[in-house]
Amino acid sequence: MTMRDESTLSRAHYFSPEYLKRERLYSYVEQIELIKKFTESTDTIIEIGKGNGFLYQFLREYLGYKVDCVDINPDLKPDIIDDIVAPQNLLENSSDVVTCYEVVEHMPFEDSVRSIQNLCKIARKYCLVSVPDMRYFINLRGAVFGSLPVFFGKILSTGRLRNKNKTFGKDHYWEIGITVNNQKYDPHFVKDNLFRGLNIISDYRCNLVPWHHYYVIKL
Repeated sequence: MTMRDESTLSRAHYFSPEYLKRERLYSYVEQIELIKKFTESTDTIIEIGKGNGFLYQFLREYLGYKVDCVDINPDLKPDIIDDIVAPQNLLENSSDVVTCYEVVEHMPFEDSVRSIQNLCKIARKYCLVSVPDMRYFINLRGAVFGSLPVFFGKILSTGRLRNKNKTFGKDHYWEIGITVNNQKYDPHFVKDNLFRGLNIISDYRCNLVPWHHYYVIKL
């Protein structure tokens, strides 16, 4: 699936049982918590990629943020229709925070780099990004319950021992931990090239959904 395919993808895809799995709901929780951590209540947010609109609606209706959603697909009814590889309608410094969760892997890596650079021109404060991370992992989690529960966790990552060319998503051009056309997309390569010249203040794998890798870019 190409970005052109994404632009004509049926809205029903984002409401199918295959799409709305438990792990995706866990991912929404992490996305929301990251936004809450790096935004003020008066900040404006641009969300790249509307999907089923869950994050968009939650941020607007339950948390009270001023959010505009951008998507290449008009069928999803975004606030702004645009292509982040070569944006025409998004202005520089037009939002405090830009979120781009699980989007840029749907395009060739060179276009992903251009897109991240473009998004960092649009944001004034932070750009929050996540991409798939298909490295094997050991997830150590626990909780201590007293007057208040304290949760802790540690993820130990390692390279793929088999299926090194297999992506998690059929429509993904690349993912951390896999090799495509003899290019190994290890975490160092992705961090050094996808975010070239940018100020990354945090990057991590989510404990609940370890195949999502998050990056916080401070502008």
